[in-house]
Amino acid sequence: MCAALKRCAYRHKGKIMENTNIVTTEQQAPNTISASNAIFNVQALGQLTAFANLMADSQVTVPAHLAGKPADCMAIVMQAMQWGMNPYAVAQKTHLVNGVLGYEAQLV
Repeated sequence: MCAALKRCAYRHKGKIMENTNIVTTEQQAPNTISASNAIFNVQALGQLTAFANLMADSQVTVPAHLAGKPADCMAIVMQAMQWGMNPYAVAQKTHLVNGVLGYEAQLV
């Protein structure tokens, strides 16, 4: 919970009057889970798997080395979670070198 102080001053019969109101708002923390915890949480793992499958079905928005490969897309999704980034943006900055996935320096 955080409180913001709102003040307004006005004149009344030549005197400056001050009105102070306290406004309270409730803030909720975003519902987040780390990639390492997600693989041990059945519900979160199911959501990640569904997202990786959706990502693997992409033809244009993921590089050819990820298209049709849900397990590889899952690795990208989990890495993107660790970095707090969009999985599709991370995917676009990957490449293969002798069968090993590499990331462009812009990401790291």
